[in-house]
Amino acid sequence: MISLSYSTVTERLPVIIDSIINSLGKRELLIPYLESAILSDTWPDNYTITVDSGEYYGKGDGYFHPSSHPLMGERQLYYLFHPDTRDLIVPERRSTTEQMTLSMGSAGHAILQTKMQMAGLITSPDDIEVEYVNHAHHVRGRIDWIAHHPNGQRLVSEFKTRNSFKFARQTEPEPSWVAQLNLALDAMDEDLGVLLMMESAWPWRFAEFHVKRDRKLLDSIYEKFDRVREAIATNTPPRHCCSLGSQEMDNCSARFLCWLKE
Repeated sequence: MISLSYSTVTERLPVIIDSIINSLGKRELLIPYLESAILSDTWPDNYTITVDSGEYYGKGDGYFHPSSHPLMGERQLYYLFHPDTRDLIVPERRSTTEQMTLSMGSAGHAILQTKMQMAGLITSPDDIEVEYVNHAHHVRGRIDWIAHHPNGQRLVSEFKTRNSFKFARQTEPEPSWVAQLNLALDAMDEDLGVLLMMESAWPWRFAEFHVKRDRKLLDSIYEKFDRVREAIATNTPPRHCCSLGSQEMDNCSARFLCWLKE
């Protein structure tokens, strides 16, 4: 049961007001409305969330994906996408910790998407997990949600979870997050997006980063994707994107087709 009594809300009113004032001072767009709704006394006695536990979205579909490919090296992408080598890449085995982290992240997505709907920031189920395709550069992805701000803004949004150690030190968005959101902004012809970050443990703090569409970044990603497709068409592997024996090589899923082929 998540509804709060009138007396509970009254007791917490100074905390709620301080939180909203703090959020407005930071010029946050989503957090003040989300926190206000979470702390309101209008919640139902129970509600249902749906957690997507399916296989990685778009696995093996031949499209570049915003969540994993924008910052990869060209040679690694070449082996990942080339029809002669893509089925030879052996994925690394996940640990229990990694699998649970992914599962809890999926649950966090589902909870926040549901709460955003209940807060009135998501006005339609069609604004959740919105798919887009950029045919020109062979990119396919989906975003977590589109929020409709009370000021009339349409906010393309991505949600990220961080453990307490990383949350406390995260003062800037990860470059991969910025690239991922930029590809969505460009596909939807929007200039501003929001990265909403939540601490994945008590005290469950929120933070948000505002991301503007970056034409220079987008051009560099698209040009790389286009070069990889051209290299595949001509069977010409790009130059190495890491050094022999480096940590990058040790972590690369294509290392046995590349440096360690022999």
